[in-house]
Amino acid sequence: MRAQISNRQYPNGKRESGFTLIEMLTTVAVLIIALGLMVSLARNVRDQSAQQLTKQLLRQLAALMNEYAEANRRQLPAVTAVIPPESVFPPEEPAIELLAKRNNEEFVRALRPGLARLEQRGGGVVARGLGSAGNPVSPRETSSFIGQLPMSVYDGVTLRDAWGSPVIFMPAQHPWIGMAPKGRGQESAFFFFSAGPDRRYLTRDDNLYSYETVAGEP
Repeated sequence: MRAQISNRQYPNGKRESGFTLIEMLTTVAVLIIALGLMVSLARNVRDQSAQQLTKQLLRQLAALMNEYAEANRRQLPAVTAVIPPESVFPPEEPAIELLAKRNNEEFVRALRPGLARLEQRGGGVVARGLGSAGNPVSPRETSSFIGQLPMSVYDGVTLRDAWGSPVIFMPAQHPWIGMAPKGRGQESAFFFFSAGPDRRYLTRDDNLYSYETVAGEP
């Protein structure tokens, strides 16, 4: 016996089974809307996760740099400037990307001893000091974070944000990049920053900075 999806009685006495065209179109439209909402929700969750990972990485780098400065009489490592001192106009993004890679490799080289210690999970060795905004860094958070970074973020040579761009170290403020406030015990307002989701360093609207917080963080 064949089951009927629907069974309607029409004035002429005939019966017709199946969906009408309007019902089918309505069902398809509802499915498309539901799928769109699911994709949008998934993208939002992914973006928030990427922001949290990158912001946490920037904070840990600021703590390690404080440790480095304390051990070197408040001297910061020499790194390639992403904005050359003689620049009158902001450089093009491709030029900044090349300089960013050099800058990144140089500060990673300087911080590598501290990074290597933090890779030892549960070893009890943590970065001391404050973040670039003067906020204390949790030892538990620091010791468990670096060792869990994926290779796409930290491969032992470069440190990238969650979107694949090299993180940049700024030894001092710059109006084209960011203006970090001085934290307690800091002689210079150094900071780290990420190009953000659009992977463009000079679009400050979505850049992430070690001296800033993100939504939901204290």
